[in-house]
Amino acid sequence: MLKLLDVDGYASTYWTIDQPQGISVGKWSERNSAGNTQFNKAERLPQIMMFCWDSIIDKKIYQSTLFFTHDAWVKMISPYPDVLEPGKDAYRQTMLIGLAPEGKVRVWLRQYGHSDIPLNDTKITTVSGKDLDMCKGETNFPNGYEYSEGIKKFINGKVYPYGIW
Repeated sequence: MLKLLDVDGYASTYWTIDQPQGISVGKWSERNSAGNTQFNKAERLPQIMMFCWDSIIDKKIYQSTLFFTHDAWVKMISPYPDVLEPGKDAYRQTMLIGLAPEGKVRVWLRQYGHSDIPLNDTKITTVSGKDLDMCKGETNFPNGYEYSEGIKKFINGKVYPYGIW
């Protein structure tokens, strides 16, 4: 579940989040590539975003809150040269959110043909356990976290938390 409050005070709730997976393994990537799966679209710039997520590695539910700054909004509405259509402007319309073990979260703006722009000034808070409120009971694993064969293979021989996050 994701809840978004935009700069005009409108709230939206999304129940399905796009999930491009397997892009960054072992560290955050500068070019994450969102693909063409963006279907959670906001009409206005985000002010606050809260979402729930499961970490199968940690076997925990996390609740993360992102507070966006004026600088983030300027990056979203400022054009940059479109690499696919020279002479035209492109805009950073896609936000990528990286989730990693131990509740680590990072956020970028997708900039096609260039390195993605990290939103380092976005304030991010993440809680779990007794500190959950919105996400209490919201999980894709209500019967406990079971590792699939693919997850077991991925973590085999690796030292937790599997990279530089």
